[in-house]
Amino acid sequence: MKNRKKQFLKLGIILLAIAVTGTVAGIIQYKKANQFDLTVAEHVISKEEYLNCMKAVEYDGKHGYEILADNTVEELKHIHAVYDLAKEQGDITDSSYEALEKRWKDENAERSEKVEKGEVIYGLKEYTFQLYLDYEISTLKEKYCNDTNREGMKLTEDEIQEHYQSREWIFGDSDENADLEMARIAVERELREQKYDDMITQRETGSQVAGNMENVNRITLKNIQ
Repeated sequence: MKNRKKQFLKLGIILLAIAVTGTVAGIIQYKKANQFDLTVAEHVISKEEYLNCMKAVEYDGKHGYEILADNTVEELKHIHAVYDLAKEQGDITDSSYEALEKRWKDENAERSEKVEKGEVIYGLKEYTFQLYLDYEISTLKEKYCNDTNREGMKLTEDEIQEHYQSREWIFGDSDENADLEMARIAVERELREQKYDDMITQRETGSQVAGNMENVNRITLKNIQ
C-alpha cells in the first residue's frame, strides 16, 4: 500500500513537472512570437523607432495595413542609408537611432535654455522628432553635396552641359531660358543632389531586412491612428 502511494506521488510529481515545463515553454514561445523583431541594414530596429517612423509615413487608410508596414520599412532603409553614409564621411560619430534621439533632445534642451535666458534663437523654439529628423537629413545632404572632394561630387563639363540641356532654366520673372553661365550654379547644385540621391537609393537597394514581419504587421495594425 505504501509502495503504491509512493508510486502515485512520484507520478504526480512527474506530471506536475511536465505541466510546469510545458507552461513555461508555452510562455517563452508566446513572448518570442510576439517580440518585436526587425533588423534593417544591420541596425536592430526598436519598436519605438519603428512607430516613430511609421507616424511620418503617409497612409490613406484605403489600402491594407501591410502596405503601411512595407512603406515604413522602406523609409527606415532610406534613413539608415543616409546616416550610415554620413558616419562613413565623418559627419556624425554614431548612426544609431539612440544617437539621433539624443541629438534631438540636446537640441531642444539648448533652445529651451536660450529662451529662458532671453537669447535670440533662429527657427523653432522646439522641434518635434520628425521635424528634427527632416532637418538633420537635409543638413547632411547639403554638407555632402557642398564638398566637391567627396565621391560623385566632382562634375565634368560634359555632365554639366548634358544636365543643362535636359530642361529649361527659368529664373525670376523672365520667360526666357537662361544660358549655361547664368544657370551654372543651379545646374551644378541640382546635378550633385541627383547624384547624392542615386547613391542613397543604391544603398537602400542593397539594404538587407530581417525579422518577424508577421509581428511587425500586427504592431502596425494595432497602432494605426
